[in-house]
Amino acid sequence: MPSRTAALALMAALPLGLAPAQTPDDLPAEWATTCATAESVYCIASATITPSGGSPQTLDSAGLTVSAATLSDDYGDWVRWSVGDWAGRPSPITGGTVELVLRTGTFVPRFTNATAAGLRVSRTVTDGRYELTISGRATLTAWRSDTDCTAGYSCGDSDTTADPTTYRFEGRTQDLEGSAGVYTTGLDGAYLATDAQARADLLTYEPGGSPPVSLGVLGNPQLDATGEAVRNFVTLFLPGPWLEAAGITAQTAVATGFDLVTSSDATVHQRVTATATDGGVRLEAPDIGLGADLAAAAFHRRASQATNATAPGAPLAVSAVGGTGTAMVFWQPPSSGGGSPVSRYRARAYPTSGGGTVAASCETADSWCTIDGLDAGGTYHVAVSAVNALGEGDPAARVPVLATAVPVPDPAPSESPSPSPSPSPAPADPAEPSPSTSPSPEPTSDVHVPYAPQDVELTPGARRITVAWVVPDSDGGSAITAYTARAFRTATGGTPVASCQVPGNRYTCAITGLTGGQKHFVEVTATNVAGTGPAPARAAATPWTVPGAPRSVTAKSSDRKVTAGWKAPAGNGGSAITGYRAELSGRSGVVARCTAPATSRTCTVKKLKKGTSLTLRVLAVNAAGVSAPSKAVKIKVKD
Repeated sequence: MPSRTAALALMAALPLGLAPAQTPDDLPAEWATTCATAESVYCIASATITPSGGSPQTLDSAGLTVSAATLSDDYGDWVRWSVGDWAGRPSPITGGTVELVLRTGTFVPRFTNATAAGLRVSRTVTDGRYELTISGRATLTAWRSDTDCTAGYSCGDSDTTADPTTYRFEGRTQDLEGSAGVYTTGLDGAYLATDAQARADLLTYEPGGSPPVSLGVLGNPQLDATGEAVRNFVTLFLPGPWLEAAGITAQTAVATGFDLVTSSDATVHQRVTATATDGGVRLEAPDIGLGADLAAAAFHRRASQATNATAPGAPLAVSAVGGTGTAMVFWQPPSSGGGSPVSRYRARAYPTSGGGTVAASCETADSWCTIDGLDAGGTYHVAVSAVNALGEGDPAARVPVLATAVPVPDPAPSESPSPSPSPSPAPADPAEPSPSTSPSPEPTSDVHVPYAPQDVELTPGARRITVAWVVPDSDGGSAITAYTARAFRTATGGTPVASCQVPGNRYTCAITGLTGGQKHFVEVTATNVAGTGPAPARAAATPWTVPGAPRSVTAKSSDRKVTAGWKAPAGNGGSAITGYRAELSGRSGVVARCTAPATSRTCTVKKLKKGTSLTLRVLAVNAAGVSAPSKAVKIKVKD
């Protein structure tokens, strides 16, 4: 998480009640699911659901369960609450409105981070004891049992498939006592809700900053269990104290607007609406298609630059032709680009006609590509989707393809006489040479396969190799219809690991999806109506990979700061290092981070909780991605 600003004293009266100075030290590990008396605390006072079109009823009568517990991490203490057992419930229940009322005693429930739709959070206080009310609906989530994704490290790649979708209504609430004073005032009553698996635990709040509020990392496994790209929502409520600290009213904030910006490989202005409600401003972004491209997300106080664009529609007229262990896939552009130009297409091969995980894939800006790495003789089902700046759209219906070469038909039957007895032929004239039984070096017709392409050149990139060539000396008497470049792990023989193919009027293509840092050998062939010609000797290149891990990492702490230091990696992976990232982790994952340019060897994280024991790791970044983390260094935050 980016560094926080210094604490800012805000003496304004808080409409949600003035908070005590410290977190109570008697929070139980498990909270009671009912409150035994009117004076009971650390318990669930009420747990109901109002089914769609129905009347309120208890959760247990609807077959649901509820729990609450205390969770401690480097941010402090949280009350974790959850409603479970949604599987198999009828749609009036899964679409119903849940309401939980928790008695939190002297624990002040200031900030809530939840996985729920239509979330609303409020609290009351009587005689210094607080009651937290949480309402909303369960939301379908497409997550993986992957702690790296939950922690915001990585949610896989563009082919990563989530576990089957499940309903969730869960979250946790913090008193912010472990954060700077500006948090306990300005974010008093704030809440965040999203169905994204990768998200920061706590907002980053910088009064007067640009942006004033950041969500940290945001993302999700790319595909749900049906093979469709996952799209997420984000809801953020900024309470009255936040507006007061900013010197604005809810109406002014709504009139000015907010801009939700996500930044990874590209910077995208997401659609967001702002509504004045409950004494604050409710921000809703309903359609975020980051997927596995984890991105930083931040709200700016300004009119949004987002348009009404969305992800593109499904490609049209998808077809596929099988080869030995390959599938050549063709399509037409979608009828709707979503209002943003389509930048690329993804074709994925699945072993089943629905669901399942991706067996192999290809990605291209063209209207066709070749999927390699399939089992020869296997039947696959191919789905194609389009991608634009707003993310990946829904795939077209899968088409089946047999990943084996079409057998060459046997020669036509001979028109020579039947094998019935016939007169012996006359002896050959000794003056004429006997016909040769060896193959003729020349084609037996006017058309033959093309000669080998010439002057093959390779340019390595991030997990890719761009291939260029010159036309063969002979096209075989028929126009060349296609060129194919294949990458192998060996200089001769073997099976290709990836390929690219272009029409006969193009002389370059990029082989993607290669293993960075490993030498690959590439051959190019030309094809015409007579077939595919020979390949020249294979050329070799090594795609870029991520850098090595930074070395000699150090950590120093003072004034609630941690300063990280390091030496450059032993290797840059073939591409110049563009920056560094230092991450501090606690028991719950990454709690803070700082970044530095390629020329720097140090960065500092500020405003940490004193006395906290953290683990520091440093990562290097280049065009191919992020390195493995450095060796861990333990550090205790000093005052």
